Amino acid sequence: MIIDVSVHNGTIDWAKVKPYIEGAIIRCGYGSDKTSQDDKQWKRNADECTRLGIPFGVYLYSYAGNTAQAQSEAQHVLRLVKGYNLALPIFFDAEESKLAAVSAANFAAFAAVIKAAGHRCGLYTGEYFFNAHMKSTAPDWLWIAKYGANTGNPGSQPRIGRSFDLWQYTSRGSVPGVASSGLDCSQVINQGIFTERKATQAKSDDEIAKEVLAGAWGNGDDRKARLTAAGYNYSTIQTIVNRLCSNKKSNEELAKEVLAGKWGNGRDRVNRLKAAGYDPEAVQTIVNALCR
Repeated sequence: MIIDVSVHNGTIDWAKVKPYIEGAIIRCGYGSDKTSQDDKQWKRNADECTRLGIPFGVYLYSYAGNTAQAQSEAQHVLRLVKGYNLALPIFFDAEESKLAAVSAANFAAFAAVIKAAGHRCGLYTGEYFFNAHMKSTAPDWLWIAKYGANTGNPGSQPRIGRSFDLWQYTSRGSVPGVASSGLDCSQVINQGIFTERKATQAKSDDEIAKEVLAGAWGNGDDRKARLTAAGYNYSTIQTIVNRLCSNKKSNEELAKEVLAGKWGNGRDRVNRLKAAGYDPEAVQTIVNALCR
């Protein structure tokens, strides 16, 4: 099950939520690129999903009246997702009936900007809205809402004449950790929607392995979940970590190299030692002893 959340769901206890879901799609905001239109819970939700290794994607509720505004909405998303690794696509949320006539063109303009930035882009809308107004679109990823009796349980799937990847089947779901009543829940129809990618600015496997040694990615299953959610191959990273550990020098050897000027000075030295997987304080203690 995928849940989609926004500020309207309040402050979520993601640790409680995690065992009950496959992932989340988080509203980052609505409309054009204005900070006043950022979702007030976006950063906390994204940070918590990242910390806990919960796969997540993003949606933005569109109010675009033309393609220029749709492009601004795309920039709105790109500003907010910078630095995050998304395991699910970015979705354009088209629901406004008064904008129906321009929604297909607006989605195309939005998607072009998102995909040019290296992200996957999808369309979210309802069964009726898609059939009536969005049939001409060809989204790579399609998320369709159809509630039926809306009892909190799945009913009959949407009929739109083409395949889709996610089916939002209720707005009355619930999971532990979300206090607000009325949670939007979706079934995963196509597991390929979880295809992960490294962001364009992603670090190399060697850089990540050094961060692992510095303690930045946790331990055990937590480390595995966080690396996977960030788009990295856990086995590859762990192989590099193991190799680096087997080649690590003793603190005494490092202290002598520090005194020889090989590790720089001050904060630069601390950062370089940490990145290489060493304890700067332990090395400095030995350096101080050698200098007496």
